[in-house]
Amino acid sequence: MFKKQGMKKFVLVFLSLLILLGVTACSSNGASNEEQGGSGGKTKLTIWLWPNMGIENQIKQYAEENNIEVEIQTAEFADVHSNLTTALAAGSGAPDISAIEVKGIDKMKATPEHFHNLLDLGADEVKDDYLDWKWQQALTPDGSSLLGLPTDIGPQAMAYRIDLFEEAGLPTDREEVANLVKTWDDFIKIGEQLKAKTGKAFIDSPNGAYTVMEGQGDEKYYDKDGNVIVQDNPHIKKAYDFASLIIDKELATKFDQFSTEWGTGMNNGDYATILAPAWMMTSMKATAPEASGKWDMTLLPEGSGNWGGSFLTIPKQSKNAEEAYKLIKWLLSPEQQLVTFKEAGNFPSTPGIYDSEEIQNFTSEYFNNAPVGKIYAEAAQQVKPIVEGPESIQIETIIGDAITRVKDGQDKPDTSWDKAMEQLERELAR
Repeated sequence: MFKKQGMKKFVLVFLSLLILLGVTACSSNGASNEEQGGSGGKTKLTIWLWPNMGIENQIKQYAEENNIEVEIQTAEFADVHSNLTTALAAGSGAPDISAIEVKGIDKMKATPEHFHNLLDLGADEVKDDYLDWKWQQALTPDGSSLLGLPTDIGPQAMAYRIDLFEEAGLPTDREEVANLVKTWDDFIKIGEQLKAKTGKAFIDSPNGAYTVMEGQGDEKYYDKDGNVIVQDNPHIKKAYDFASLIIDKELATKFDQFSTEWGTGMNNGDYATILAPAWMMTSMKATAPEASGKWDMTLLPEGSGNWGGSFLTIPKQSKNAEEAYKLIKWLLSPEQQLVTFKEAGNFPSTPGIYDSEEIQNFTSEYFNNAPVGKIYAEAAQQVKPIVEGPESIQIETIIGDAITRVKDGQDKPDTSWDKAMEQLERELAR
């Protein structure tokens, strides 16, 4: 589950912490495992998560059913990654289990010795439960070490505000809406119509539009050989130009995604669409509960892509690796991922259940009883595997900042793009 909020902070802290080999993680985020004993002789595990990962209740259930203690320590998305980097560099302070987002796992694969190899703990026996491309994301290039088991994936769909579509004289039936916006050109055309009729923005964020479109290509920032191809990949420039066009036509709000204003606008109907990976459903319901029933869901223009998804890893500092692995193996099984989807909306990385009645017939009251299970299952099967690359977060932050400069009127699109490419060359050359 990936949020752009805090990414800039994450990158800066992540890079600076690599040189702080003598720094230990703060005591509140994990005394060494040798110091952590459960009451009554029970095994005690510590797990680091960020908010709303959707697996907390199942972790508590497992602990109760297996007579162990599990301490869930929650921090902001960026802080989980930076705290883990600090602890790994220092050699102490890491938890028994830590979540790592998909863009962060590639960075960690450079030092697999910092993690227990899940292949040594028997992970091969569950390999076939997961999407192959998702499994590969946590596997070192030589295939010798697996850093984590996959949690969810982020297939994408389009949430739309029913009342604003009605006010604009547009159809509101989800199949008709899907046919209305089959292409991104259609999306712009309909957006202009809605803006003219209602005076409201058509989309919540040009940055979100960029992130969704970039995930629809065959490649992103790296090729399969690990070369940076940002300037040579026309799909990236196409996604950037699309975000710039949305800004130029004033089809987007000025809100930052996941900000207070963004949530208020979602409740108030200040914008008509959100390009939504599956985990966004949880954010929407938590952020704008009063808007329940006012939003619906349909397929995205021009096929799906993937935005986000995470892994649960076991740092090498854990003295309870076998117990930790038993927990994550159970927690991320197809059966439990189905529970997580039903409770939190995170879409499973286990394709064997996509055609099940429980997925296909699953609806959401918040989204006007849309068959979100069926919609996201179809979207998930359209996702093309894409190499993320070790500096993916840094690259995406630089391009995201370029779009923000355009949105805020600080730069023209071409000038801002050129600045981003110059910054990219400088920073990746370090």
